[in-house]
Amino acid sequence: MTRPAATIALTKIRIDGGTQPRCEINLALVSEYAEAMTEGETFPPAVVFFDGVDHWLADGFHRYHAASSIGLTELPADIRKGTQRDAVLYSVGANADHGQRRTNADKRRAVLILLNDEEWGKWSDREIARRCDIAGSGHWLTKIAELRRGLHCPAQDSDPAPSRTFTTKHGTMATMNTENIGRREPAPQQITDMTPQRTLGPPSDGLQFARMAIADLEQIRDDDIQRDDAFALVLQWIDGRTR
Repeated sequence: MTRPAATIALTKIRIDGGTQPRCEINLALVSEYAEAMTEGETFPPAVVFFDGVDHWLADGFHRYHAASSIGLTELPADIRKGTQRDAVLYSVGANADHGQRRTNADKRRAVLILLNDEEWGKWSDREIARRCDIAGSGHWLTKIAELRRGLHCPAQDSDPAPSRTFTTKHGTMATMNTENIGRREPAPQQITDMTPQRTLGPPSDGLQFARMAIADLEQIRDDDIQRDDAFALVLQWIDGRTR
């Protein structure tokens, strides 16, 4: 059953609650959506959770930025009752079958969001894969287990480690953990440059990129200890460019 969509003012939508599971916003896709919106094309409603005070965007960040970049003030939205955490939990599995295809980096980020949470990190690898909508891939179950070991957060409801019971030379019974038999040590991870690569468009897109930059800065939480330093860095850059 399709939920009826409402329309919500962009100014009411909060995008600073950690509900964006992607590694970065694709500016090329934002421009594509913006052009389509200008031509009157309709898009699926964004998914927003309302906790009685704030509206948390859980799915539709590219649509949000596209609408903002062309001066729209409203966005079609599927508004659901729920908290910021509900929005985060929904977001990790969003875009699995629509919108821009998720990259492996996006899926990894979604998994880490759950693993780093005090409550969700206790879920089994299979449950985390299900919530992130990657349960159909055995590769990701292995990847989740590797990430969990790196974070040292054992699951409370994970499957028991495989074992084998045997008789010792002294005639007593003992149990052997067979989980690591035949398993090779993982190769050292290579550090790659994770700096987002953004391709700038023609000079006429300057206003759009400025709006995008402001939208990104709005995601910095008020309690972020580096918030003031971040704004000072931006002001320093602007001052250097306008002299």
